[in-house]
Amino acid sequence: MSVIRRISATGAIAIAVGAVALSSATPVLAAPGDASARGVVVDLSATVAGVPVITADAVIGSVTAPPGGGTDTDTALAITLPGALGVTASGTVVEVSATRGETASSANADIANLALTVLDTPVIDADVITAAVTCPQVGAQTADTTLVGLELFSTPIDLLPNTPGITASAAVAVPGLLDASLSATLTRVESVTDAGAVAIAVQATLRLTGTIIGGPLLDIPVGTVILAEATCERPLGPSPTPTPTVTPTPTPTVTPTTSPTVAPTQPPTVSPVPTLPVTGSEPTQLWWLFGVGAAMVTIGGAATLILRRRSTE
Repeated sequence: MSVIRRISATGAIAIAVGAVALSSATPVLAAPGDASARGVVVDLSATVAGVPVITADAVIGSVTAPPGGGTDTDTALAITLPGALGVTASGTVVEVSATRGETASSANADIANLALTVLDTPVIDADVITAAVTCPQVGAQTADTTLVGLELFSTPIDLLPNTPGITASAAVAVPGLLDASLSATLTRVESVTDAGAVAIAVQATLRLTGTIIGGPLLDIPVGTVILAEATCERPLGPSPTPTPTVTPTPTPTVTPTTSPTVAPTQPPTVSPVPTLPVTGSEPTQLWWLFGVGAAMVTIGGAATLILRRRSTE
């Protein structure tokens, strides 16, 4: 009788353990999407007859949303190019900011009073340059740019997004180079996809051409300049919750009380008490534990009833 009571008690414990484990389980939240922004990126270099004439490499204002969520921001950054050769720049990166959240990510970059000069020639001037993107978990991504007072080689231009852009050139003075000319192609990007968004207010590609005295015509790629860039990716959706699998409770087999082959005082044969499974956070394991516990309680109760009937015969 004590063995039967132990089976019932063990089953009850299994049910209780499963209930506690299920009640303490917490949902897993999906990681939000990436987001980043840059203010001014200058990557320029040119050499004529082995002599460097243009050198500038700088990133002014760069942020990336924290991996665990939150916002990274930098503000009021002076636009300067220390150590540059043949290139100067001025203005302010008003703000660069990037945010990673559970339901949306976003980024923006804002520039004011920009002036970029190459080989003593004004190339790009603008009063306001901005780029902003948003990537919600549900809904459409957005990418927007703003250009106020934009000039290319001191000529006002209307730079439209997602077009081949505008190309212009100006004569420059370069030692050892005849008829030297600096050209620049400006493009503006506002791109959205199902997964994310990219906004680049101004991307400039520069080239230097001219003829070496007594030599061939040169066409030298100088590099690129990016003004106000923002990118983001749509956050991931929540992970689906697994459907619990419940093990059916087995129906115990009861030996008829009128069987002549079993003595009234003989206890039924009982299998050894099973070892309870180690509980964890998987819902299917916890529901399996519920099923085993319920079966053990049912078997223990049935066996007790049999013994009581036989003892009264």
